[in-house]
Amino acid sequence: LPLRCLVGLCRSRRCSSTMIAVLIAHSATVISPGSKVLVVGSGPVCLCAAKLAAVRGFSTTCLVPPGDCELGPGLVSEGGDLGSLPLTFMPVAGPEASEEAIEAVAASAEGLILAIDNEGAFGKPVLETFLQPSSALRRVAVMSRYLNGEGMGFFASAAKTAANKDVWAANAQAVASYKAMEAEVARMSGAAGVEWTVIRAGTLKGGGSGCSGEEGDERSGEPSLLTPAFYELGQQDIVNWRLLYDCSALKVKLVRGDTLPGPGFTAALTATDKVGAGDSHRGAVAAALVEALRSPDAANHDYSVAAEEGREFPGEKEWSHLFEAAH
Repeated sequence: LPLRCLVGLCRSRRCSSTMIAVLIAHSATVISPGSKVLVVGSGPVCLCAAKLAAVRGFSTTCLVPPGDCELGPGLVSEGGDLGSLPLTFMPVAGPEASEEAIEAVAASAEGLILAIDNEGAFGKPVLETFLQPSSALRRVAVMSRYLNGEGMGFFASAAKTAANKDVWAANAQAVASYKAMEAEVARMSGAAGVEWTVIRAGTLKGGGSGCSGEEGDERSGEPSLLTPAFYELGQQDIVNWRLLYDCSALKVKLVRGDTLPGPGFTAALTATDKVGAGDSHRGAVAAALVEALRSPDAANHDYSVAAEEGREFPGEKEWSHLFEAAH
């Protein structure tokens, strides 16, 4: 029976709302290893999601700007040799880009991940390219932001200007763009018969393996994340605070809905290496996007990701439990 008929039957017999929720969760479509997954976007969080999707066994294509195509192999694998990792980088623009190839990979993908590292949101024309009713698509996971406004304002904006440009301060224009994107994803997914998940991030921090790559560096981190080449990107400080963060902020908090606050008046104190309110580890956001494709509980819901102090990154079973517990 179609899901709507099963739910109707359950309601006619006066099943509880909890039983209906369980029925929906267990009827959700999930993507299994070996399935084709398309990762679209830009920046480290997108590249990290592509790596983790491939590590999980998905046949992964990463559609990104030419610069990310160039950087990608070295950020995914030390030395840039992907070996047997089922991951292909494809340029979305430039002389090497092919409209026909992009359309073909979009049509055959069963899972779709949309993630932009900066404060850009996907517009309607781009979403229409990948959320086609006639495609093989079954699940989509899109990165958005904390949009509830709590803990934002002056202090977050000041920290963004003075300490870390990646601080999420929820400016009005960005918030409006993310809300419009979420609405379009839900609408287009419904029209295409696709299940969606929104993964919300605050201030994106870290994302690397927690090791500098230098001989004798035994600092612990998470080896499945981006290589030490990540720490060579952007402005370099005397002490690489991103590396320090990746060694100490690996615990993950996952909650249902848009309920987590921004940094508030502590924004300047926690803008870099210290774990604070409003933080989201890039690796955790990337992993949540990937795991959402195969979590029955994640179908047609939104979740917020927060970083917490800890040296253990969730494994596959832990991620399944995190999604279950968030309900």
